[in-house]
Amino acid sequence: MKVRNLALIATLFIGLGNTVGVAMAQTKVFVINEQRIRAETKLGKEMDSKLNEVATAGVDQLGLKTLKTEIDTEAAALKPQTQSLTKEALAANPTLKARVEGLNKKAAELMQKQNALNQGLEKSDNGLNAAFMQVMAPAVESVAKEAGADVVVSFASTWYIKDATDLSAKVIARLDATVPTLAALQAALPPPPAAPKAAAPGGGQ
Repeated sequence: MKVRNLALIATLFIGLGNTVGVAMAQTKVFVINEQRIRAETKLGKEMDSKLNEVATAGVDQLGLKTLKTEIDTEAAALKPQTQSLTKEALAANPTLKARVEGLNKKAAELMQKQNALNQGLEKSDNGLNAAFMQVMAPAVESVAKEAGADVVVSFASTWYIKDATDLSAKVIARLDATVPTLAALQAALPPPPAAPKAAAPGGGQ
């Protein structure tokens, strides 16, 4: 009797295992490549173009090209005069020392301005990416439903999925049709929360 019960339990477990295997086999898993979607959509291209415009304007406003040219010219002029000098010999030549210090000061200024520009660009890029993800989410959901997907995973965070279909092209087409420009992106985003009203003087309403 005990042997029979054990055999029955084993049979049940085998049946359960087969059922789970069938359920897993029927799960439709798809992938998307967010980097490709950002790069190839009309919106993504306009976002990149906008960032390039900001970068170019920043370079001009900060005078980075002129500053870099001045540094390169002065460094080339000083190299033959300083490359064989010791620190003591350089310190003993006030004119040459002043030029080297002036060059170092300009180099530090260039680095500071470049870092400030890069930080500003990174902040802008992060903001645009966050907005892009907000409008990409419904596009992915729409495409996934049309494809009958059970799961959609990120290409970047997935090492291997057997026979997974890439939905990126369809998501790109969906975004191009629904949110093709930065103006359309702004219109699609929810409005920012209203600022709280200031309290009346004296605590009145």
